[in-house]
Amino acid sequence: MFRCAISVFRRIPPPTIPYYCNASRIISSQPRCFSTLKSINTLAFTGLPNGSLVNNKQILDISKNLIVPVRTVTKFSLKKGKRKTVKAVVKRFFRLHWGGWIRTKIGRHKRLWKKSPPQKRRLRQHVFCNGTQNTLLDKMVTRYWKKPKYYVEDPYAPYHTREEFPHTRKKPRDIY
Repeated sequence: MFRCAISVFRRIPPPTIPYYCNASRIISSQPRCFSTLKSINTLAFTGLPNGSLVNNKQILDISKNLIVPVRTVTKFSLKKGKRKTVKAVVKRFFRLHWGGWIRTKIGRHKRLWKKSPPQKRRLRQHVFCNGTQNTLLDKMVTRYWKKPKYYVEDPYAPYHTREEFPHTRKKPRDIY
């Protein structure tokens, strides 16, 4: 019953809006300020001048199909359309086994002659990416780079497990 009602609502065409009302608000040859907004609104409901862009059929068709682009996945292959790995992500970031990403600090090789020794030491340290960056980086790499990689004498070995939270702890805690 509920599915039938939804299919009926989907078949109802959306209400049509006159072209001149929609396009006059989107496309304007005048600069955007409060004084011109008043004249645009009056033009939309009264008569339009003949030389206006709003009467152009090509512009009306373009303005009807305006879609804001959204970048979620960055690259696809040309032959099969599969997702591709962005090589800059693999080069600049490192994925830990628990899903976090780390990177080096920005500018660690730039103008070292003018930086103090404590600042040089801080630049050699690594930084964790936040959750939003983690999800974006996961979208930019394929499944191969998300799998755990085991290297000989891995310097990141202590960071691959998260022992600070009780749910992610692998080893039992000695001191309470």
